[in-house]
Amino acid sequence: MKKRYTEEQLRGIAKECQEFEHIINAMGYGYSLLNVSAKDYIRRCTDCTHWLSGSCNIFQNEISQW
Repeated sequence: MKKRYTEEQLRGIAKECQEFEHIINAMGYGYSLLNVSAKDYIRRCTDCTHWLSGSCNIFQNEISQW
């Protein structure tokens, strides 16, 4: 069974994470090619290259404190 996390948790942890790297940026497409506006851009753990279905060590350490 997959664990479900709230939007608040996913955003809050990603906001503070120093290792966050958006998957769009990592793929080398750049944000503008996919119409990701800086105004609309929201950091979420699920959009990070380190996410790995929730097994990110940083995420697991932080979520345990919620």
